[in-house]
Amino acid sequence: MTISARSRTLLKILVSLGLLAWLAFSIDWNELSRVLLHIDYKWIAVAVLWIVLSVVISVYKWQVILRVQGLDPGWTELWKAYWAGLFFNNFLPSSIGGDAMRIYWITKKNSDTAGSLTSVVAERILATTGLALTGLLGGLLVATSFQPLFFIFLLLIAASLGLLAIITAGKLPGWIERKSGRAVSFLKRIAGHGTRFQGNIKAITGVILLSVLFQVAVVGVNHAIFQALHLSNLGWPVALYVIPATSVAAMIPVGINGYGIREGAYMTLLAGYGTAQGTAFAASLLFAFLVSICSLYGGLVWLMQRDKGGNQSAAIESIYDRKQ
Repeated sequence: MTISARSRTLLKILVSLGLLAWLAFSIDWNELSRVLLHIDYKWIAVAVLWIVLSVVISVYKWQVILRVQGLDPGWTELWKAYWAGLFFNNFLPSSIGGDAMRIYWITKKNSDTAGSLTSVVAERILATTGLALTGLLGGLLVATSFQPLFFIFLLLIAASLGLLAIITAGKLPGWIERKSGRAVSFLKRIAGHGTRFQGNIKAITGVILLSVLFQVAVVGVNHAIFQALHLSNLGWPVALYVIPATSVAAMIPVGINGYGIREGAYMTLLAGYGTAQGTAFAASLLFAFLVSICSLYGGLVWLMQRDKGGNQSAAIESIYDRKQ
């Protein structure tokens, strides 16, 4: 990792810590304590089941994309790679670390780094489309007055589909095409993989629908948390709108893994439905905590694979540095 990358990471950590400190200062800690002392733990168990289901959907979605590219390494490997990536997402200061792990893991099986990278990028793009569609659906169900969010969701759909069009076009700028070398060769292989999506509307549509189902599962995690905190006024329609909006906020790259920004979004949006700030803060922290705890399984998977295949840390760090 370069010095500049370390500086950016440190700055993001400070931003997240600053935001969390400011939010913590603004809430009623007596209310927060009361809420946490009366958690209904059977709903926490339901939330964990939703998390596992979300991973199942994600693995299948990724498998569909890889099959289009002719690179399917099998469900078991994708399952392990996704959980390991989730672990890195939660315990490295950037979600890019999880993507690097997935790319590295699958490349070990198919020896095609360009194809593995293309599959992860395509999955990310289509996941954003599914996120925005879920938010729009939720907004229509609750007939909310937060109109700017409708515009943001529509903008995300347009941007993600535009990026997909660029990837599937399979063309590089002329000034790149005229050059030679390993980097250019790698970019050409990525472009070649992108062309395999051309005309495959069925697969693309299927992945978008799976992305919506994934977002519904994420909403299910949060809905269960709301019930665990006795927020009976926050039903499925509200959750379908609010949670995608908080996910969009967490994508803003100014903090570490969305911390601080996500909590602020929960507090702001749920306030419109009569939820106290302390309770909204607790809901956000519980979501992050449960996902992080579940992702420890991915750390175990990674350690077991590391023992079998030798020390992977140097390779992962190398990929992570290039991504920075």
